[in-house]
Amino acid sequence: MFRGTVKLPPSHTSAEVRKKLENKTTTYPTTGSILALAGSILIVLCGTLVTFVATAILPHVNFPNVNVPPALAAGSIPAIAAGFVEGIGLFGLVTGAIVLASSMLLVAMPGQRKAWGVLILVFSVLSLLGLGGFLVGAILGIVGGALTLRWKPSTA
Repeated sequence: MFRGTVKLPPSHTSAEVRKKLENKTTTYPTTGSILALAGSILIVLCGTLVTFVATAILPHVNFPNVNVPPALAAGSIPAIAAGFVEGIGLFGLVTGAIVLASSMLLVAMPGQRKAWGVLILVFSVLSLLGLGGFLVGAILGIVGGALTLRWKPSTA
C-alpha cells in the first residue's frame, strides 16, 4: 500500500483562471483554419460521392433519348458519360485533398500562413469545377482562406 501524503496543487479562483485565459494569445488563425477544414471535408465528400456515382451507377444507366452518331456504338454512351463525371469527381477529390492538407498544415506551421491561405483560397475556387463540395464547401474554403490571409498574429 501507498503510505504518505499527497500534495494537491493550489486551487485557482475563477478570476485567476479567467485572467489566464484572457492573456492567452492565439498562435494561428483558428477561425480561418476551422472554416477551411470544414469546407475541405465537404469538398472531399462531394468528390467521393460523384466518383462513386460515376463508377457504380452511370455505366448501367440506359440513355434512350440520345441520338447516337453512326460512328459510335450505342452502348458506349454510358461509358462516355461515366468517364466525364468521374473526371469531375476526381478533380473535386484532388482539390479537396489539397485544401484539407493546407488547412491542417496551417495549424502545424502558422509561420507560413500566407502560403497556406493562398493555397486554400485558390484550390477552393478551383473546386467549383468539381462541384465545390455542394457549393457550401467551396464557400467555406474561400472564406477560410480569406480570413487566413487577413489574420495577423498578436504583438503582445
